[in-house]
Amino acid sequence: MSWIAAADPRLAARERANGASAVPDDDVLKQIGMEAVLAEDATAEIHEGSLDLFAFRARARALDQAAQRVAAAPEALPETAQTQPGAPAALARPKLERELLGRLIEEEKARAIEEAQLGDLSGDLVRAIVATWRPPVSPEEWTLRDAWVGKHLLELRDSLRQRRPRTGPPDLDVALYPLERLLVPLEFPRGSAAIAELRMGLDEDMRTVPPLVVPERLLREAKVHLGVTLDATSLPARFDQTAARLTELASAALVASGSARPAIESRARELLLVEGPCPPAAGTRVRSMAPPPERAAICGAIRALSDEKVPGAALVALHDDLLLAGAAFTTSPPPRTGLLSHPDDDVVDALRRTARERPVLAIGVGLAAELLYGTAGSDARLQAWRALGDAPLDVVARELGVAR
Repeated sequence: MSWIAAADPRLAARERANGASAVPDDDVLKQIGMEAVLAEDATAEIHEGSLDLFAFRARARALDQAAQRVAAAPEALPETAQTQPGAPAALARPKLERELLGRLIEEEKARAIEEAQLGDLSGDLVRAIVATWRPPVSPEEWTLRDAWVGKHLLELRDSLRQRRPRTGPPDLDVALYPLERLLVPLEFPRGSAAIAELRMGLDEDMRTVPPLVVPERLLREAKVHLGVTLDATSLPARFDQTAARLTELASAALVASGSARPAIESRARELLLVEGPCPPAAGTRVRSMAPPPERAAICGAIRALSDEKVPGAALVALHDDLLLAGAAFTTSPPPRTGLLSHPDDDVVDALRRTARERPVLAIGVGLAAELLYGTAGSDARLQAWRALGDAPLDVVARELGVAR
């Protein structure tokens, strides 16, 4: 876990989400520095205990080190651990923990390779800058941060000029807004100027924009981050079947609520494609980490279904999430009149845009809804998922006993 936390500040932050220690030890940082020298990799800088987001080669090397340590672990691990009275808490399920640790490393290695291309992954990198942002403290830190963010934003601008064919609708424009609010011009003159130049680059980019993410990229990302092999042609029928079940359940909850219906609809609108950590799981470090961005809306839905204080709101939101997810794989998603939470038109447009630009996030919520509500017994499956924590959907299906 020390190597994983050192490989990417997002991974360190994900482990801190539920209170775990995510501080790489000195030996790890020294070895990263030594390998950077041997590889003549000047980008391999350490910031607050983790590698620079843009140190793609060093990130991959650190994850390789983590993978080697997992592979070197003893082959035989028990399904469950026995803890002696008074002994420190043990991992509840050692075999599953090692499996998911290996999956986590492979997932993040794939991310490092993809992000190194910049271009269509630039939005992910900008969101990562925002997610890991900590206000500078000293005057020197302000200057260094300004230079750092300005340099990398210009790299993103330059990647647009390579004119590689787009693989999907760009999300960089939307991703820049939160960063712009952080980069106050008087405090970050180079960073704010670089954002202006990057926006000019976006305006000058005349490449054809696909209406949807191309199938090759969608299938690859779904396999890496969700653990499923997608058949996009079957998704409309599958989602329609789950939507019919959720329409029945959510409509019944709204009818039964009486005068509380407006409150349920209002709260459901706040929960649409909401991203967040899964409920904390006991006896695990991997499953209690905050999820990767691609599974953040799944965890947001599981937490809402488990803990929401307004009865029925999470169910209504999940129903609407399923309809909104249609924008990820078809240019003619179901009409907005089918949304039970009745969001404003501009909200619907923004959520559909999110589904088109980040399809794995939206489709993942739809697949989660199918796992939970595709057949009878949803309450038991929800409780089992709550106890499991975050995991790729193929592992969740296996643990919940759902055939796929």
